[in-house]
Amino acid sequence: MGNPRGAPAPAGRCAGQGNEMATDRMSCASRATRVVLEALLLTLVAGALALVGLGRLAPALGHQVFIIRSGSMTPTIPVGGAVVLDQQPTEDIRVGDVVTLRLDNGAIFTHRVTRLASLQGVPYVETKGDANASVDASLTPADHIVGRVSLTLPVVGYLMAGLAMPAGFATVLLAALALVLALWLLDEDEAGAAGTVSSAPAVPTKRHARLLRWAR
Repeated sequence: MGNPRGAPAPAGRCAGQGNEMATDRMSCASRATRVVLEALLLTLVAGALALVGLGRLAPALGHQVFIIRSGSMTPTIPVGGAVVLDQQPTEDIRVGDVVTLRLDNGAIFTHRVTRLASLQGVPYVETKGDANASVDASLTPADHIVGRVSLTLPVVGYLMAGLAMPAGFATVLLAALALVLALWLLDEDEAGAAGTVSSAPAVPTKRHARLLRWAR
């Protein structure tokens, strides 16, 4: 005789449904965790390769890269940004161009050209930082121009400087290894959960129960 209406369902059936729901929730959480970990690993590796490529490949193609360490060009070029230079003939430099110059004493700075001048037939440039109240104290020979800024990358300078240090490189490497380890542990957990579900006794459905009764 069947269960009267309102009577509780068999305990085995309820337990089976609960196990399936719990397994589905664990599976969804596992997939979401995997997506996040893989995205972080991909971002980390791609970012590190991009920084290395920028620092090594760009100069090989004739585009020197410099890190901005002062605030004289803010907000146009923030501190910690990186600038990529185009090599331009001296006669192509115009007022308003942002250029990087190297002085005789080895100092390097990036400022905007405010005036072109010529002294005894030698071309000079007058420069000024966007954040400075006045122009630079002296004119600079135009042949001291390393290149004209063609691209500004905020924050990238900090990242390049950090990756160039042993501690920074070690940090990126450890972070990548930690993400790989986390993915491996997730694989182990999923394999263990799959084994637990496959070894659990099957719970007969209502159709199976009717077929069993008819068979008897």
